Amino acid sequence: MFKVKILVSICIFSILLGFTSIIKTQTRIIEKKIYKTNVVLAKIENDLHEVQLDYYYLSSPGYLSKKIDELSYTQYSPMDFSRIFLSYGDYINNRSNLTKLKIKNEKKK
Repeated sequence: MFKVKILVSICIFSILLGFTSIIKTQTRIIEKKIYKTNVVLAKIENDLHEVQLDYYYLSSPGYLSKKIDELSYTQYSPMDFSRIFLSYGDYINNRSNLTKLKIKNEKKK
């Protein structure tokens, strides 16, 4: 009787020890995945902060007015709606409708 109790106790202990090691191994694998995900998340958050800083700097009124002053030597004019084409085919059709003027006294180059 005494040996049966010890044998049952050892079997139960061995089974529980096996389950414990399996659960511990799976937990360790999950912890590694969580750590890797946290590293990737931290990198993405850092990139987000850098992008936000760039956005705030580039869209600041001071920076924009400075860029406008630098580029103010170029005179921009609005385009006519007749010069805006919705497709390449429309452009080709309009291009073929244009007439070409030839100057008779033009010197050949």
